[in-house]
Amino acid sequence: MTMNRKILIVVLASVAILNVQSAMAWGNWGHHIITYLAEKHLTPEAKEKCQHYLKYRLPHYSSWMDYWRHSDPFKESSYWHSSYVDENYKVVGYKGDITRDAAYQVERIVKEMENGKYHNLSDSLVAVNLKLLIHLVPDMHCPCHIGYPKGFTTARLKEMGLQGTSLKVKGKKCSRHKFWDGSPQYMHPKWKADKFITAYDTYTPKQIKKICKGTPLKWSSQNAKRMVKTLGIWDQGDEFRDFSKEQRQQIDDIVHEQVAYGGYRLASVLNRIFSK
Repeated sequence: MTMNRKILIVVLASVAILNVQSAMAWGNWGHHIITYLAEKHLTPEAKEKCQHYLKYRLPHYSSWMDYWRHSDPFKESSYWHSSYVDENYKVVGYKGDITRDAAYQVERIVKEMENGKYHNLSDSLVAVNLKLLIHLVPDMHCPCHIGYPKGFTTARLKEMGLQGTSLKVKGKKCSRHKFWDGSPQYMHPKWKADKFITAYDTYTPKQIKKICKGTPLKWSSQNAKRMVKTLGIWDQGDEFRDFSKEQRQQIDDIVHEQVAYGGYRLASVLNRIFSK
């Protein structure tokens, strides 16, 4: 292989990775943080079972789904990375197809595996299901991965800030989606993973129990209601470095809440699956 061809392959691979990362909820870093947090709240049995089926720790697989989403046989899973609600905050799925929804798929997988039913599945299928859960539960908690596809008029969308909410980061245009994907790092660029865990894992056992109460579909509805408050934090074209202390605190509070909720709920579904 010639040197030029090697360079071309490296460049194309780098571009492919960047394209994948741009579509991620939370980005690699955010997904890692959430899965590390989830590991802290696994029961010993759930931790042992995850290790048995996956071989490596949860963060190793945190972005697995993004890298395989466009490959057979996982192409359909490309529609599963977000959750969509109607004007009443009921989960309806992408373009009304409930199966194309993160919350629906999480609930489906849990039902397929809970109460010891995972014993009836092949080890490889259990492993794939776990990898899906590891990614989808955090995805559905990312502020930009809640969709409001039906029931909202153009005026209502504009009122809620769902249109024209790009901002600037160091003078460069940044979409609302890209900003929230990378929000942990935008807010705390010097923090390491352990610092995020210490700062965000702050809820009491009683609070965590309340957070994890209900079903994934219910969680998605709750997320959608909470995420409305993210839509008016800045105006079109505002520069991030000029945000006020109050704006930054509001963003940090949202990131703190959603990262923690995603981690606690991921742990809860894994504990539920491996409780028997």
